[in-house]
Amino acid sequence: MFVAANAALFAFTHDMTRIGDTSLRRNVIVDWATYGFPISEVGEWWRLATGAFLHADIRHLILNLIMFFLLGKRLERQIGSALFGAVCLNSMLWGSAGALVAAPNTAVVGASGIVYGIMASVYVVERLSGRDPWSEGLGTLIVINVVLSFVVPGISVGGHLGGLVGGLLAGWVAGDQRRRSPIRVWILLPLLGICGFTFGLIAAARWIDPLF
Repeated sequence: MFVAANAALFAFTHDMTRIGDTSLRRNVIVDWATYGFPISEVGEWWRLATGAFLHADIRHLILNLIMFFLLGKRLERQIGSALFGAVCLNSMLWGSAGALVAAPNTAVVGASGIVYGIMASVYVVERLSGRDPWSEGLGTLIVINVVLSFVVPGISVGGHLGGLVGGLLAGWVAGDQRRRSPIRVWILLPLLGICGFTFGLIAAARWIDPLF
């Protein structure tokens, strides 16, 4: 569903005559990207979510959707659809918060925060179940992607690391089967989401005087 929604939105939000280039329409960036000023001064809190459904170009979209599909399928199989959705939501909110902490004056788009959160969640869930994620290359994949976040220009480092932290925490709550109870899980996961949302609002409010 997420993959289909992103693919459909791509068609509606891009100049299809410029596929292969930065084709995202400027008015879409202005109206929906994750960006500090409109969140803080105009009250457009929904930008903490909408930016995650936009992508700069076709390469950005394809890379994120491939990673989401492969890792998401793996995680959903382990914890179930409901908890998987909660992990994605938390990763999105924490990714947006991280992007705003690092660069509140930069318009950020992309589902990378969700993807990084899923990576972290798979790692935690498999560790808690007694498996070794490093033996299957997951640990290496995370390290490589974190390094690339700092090396490749134009990437939201804060968005990637924020999503990673959100996914790590949500994965710990959802994947610890020894202490998993409906009450514990469905109290802690919403609290994590509220924290991510709140951090995002606080970071957006610092658009004049960024934290970093």
